[in-house]
Amino acid sequence: GAAVGGGVPDLVIKVSDPIKNAEGLNSYISYKVNTETTLEEYDYNQFSVIRRYSDFVWLRDTLLKSLPGAIIPPLPEKAVMNRFAPEFVEGRRRALERFLNRCAEHPLASKNETFKTFLLADDDKLKKTKEGSKEKSGGYFGSLSSAMTLSTKLEQVKSDQDITFDEIATYVQNLESQMQNVAKHTAAIVKRGRELAQGLFEFGLAFTLLGQHETEALVSALTQMGHTADQLSLIAAEQVEKEQLWFEEPIVDYIQMLGAVKEALAKRQESRKAYFGRVSDKEHKATALEKLKASPDKPGKAEKVTAAEGALTAAEEAEQLAKEHFEEVSARALEEMDRFKQTKADDMRKVVLDYVQLQIQYNKRMEQQWATLVPEIEAIDVDQGGAAPQPPPAAAAAEPTPPPVPAADAGVGDDDEVGV
Repeated sequence: GAAVGGGVPDLVIKVSDPIKNAEGLNSYISYKVNTETTLEEYDYNQFSVIRRYSDFVWLRDTLLKSLPGAIIPPLPEKAVMNRFAPEFVEGRRRALERFLNRCAEHPLASKNETFKTFLLADDDKLKKTKEGSKEKSGGYFGSLSSAMTLSTKLEQVKSDQDITFDEIATYVQNLESQMQNVAKHTAAIVKRGRELAQGLFEFGLAFTLLGQHETEALVSALTQMGHTADQLSLIAAEQVEKEQLWFEEPIVDYIQMLGAVKEALAKRQESRKAYFGRVSDKEHKATALEKLKASPDKPGKAEKVTAAEGALTAAEEAEQLAKEHFEEVSARALEEMDRFKQTKADDMRKVVLDYVQLQIQYNKRMEQQWATLVPEIEAIDVDQGGAAPQPPPAAAAAEPTPPPVPAADAGVGDDDEVGV
């Protein structure tokens, strides 16, 4: 789905128009999934379908089963409380759109028939496809899981590839811890930003009220101060929303992506365990056959030997299939990790760059607001303020019963005027 050379993607998906359906316990939100594509395997360049959250869950689960070892992008978590709140619905819409576009950019998921069905099928066809996938569940992959309980000494011996995967698992674990630490401090910054916005609003209100009780010379400046603080409050509140959307949300999303990476590594570990389970099963059947052949001749022994040989042959075939599956999953997981590291570097670069530019814009806007206040303050005529009809006069009222001064002009210097 990704374009070559950073151009327009071959497959662009938008999730829009969230609508509440039904009432009570059966109520749910449906979304319109709009697709634009230049790929020849699609019959149309533009098409839309209606999907609900459970359809997205089915898509992801099916991709996980079809592509073990692949990093299938995460979905937003389910919610029980406030699931129809506008903020929650909009956040989920963004996350679902991000999920589908990541699948479109994925070299394996984008080519999967289930993904195409999700984007194209009407309700009836989607329902039949879901029912068909339920009937097919199990089979070979189910038989692999049944062999996982068996073990062998060979499983305890780690290959160079096993050591590589252990290093990858440690890398992912450490990265997750660091990302969670960043998320914690990001949430604290967002919280402080929200408190700053509220504080500036109250600060501005206090100056506006103060201006109503001051001299005519100060009224305009203090009122402007209140207005400026109010504007700063709005800018700070907008900044909080942007930081949540452009920085905090991507960080939390990447923690969820690391969960998907761990899923892929777990699939590789499962296939490894299943393979060695098949090895152990074959060894047990080979040992049983040898014991049977070495046992004294009895009636029916030939039939038992034939059956044991058949069981051994089946076990050998199962071992070979498990080995091929293990090698396929391992190769896929390694390719996926290389791709993940590359996309992570690109995505984190963009997130950090967006955050830096956001801070630059924010501080410029704050500076501009403060700058508009400077002429108002500089224009205050203190002498006029001192002569204003206030009982007692402003200049005298500002002085807390000063001691006698030797000359009429000596008691009021430049410093005292600034303090009025």
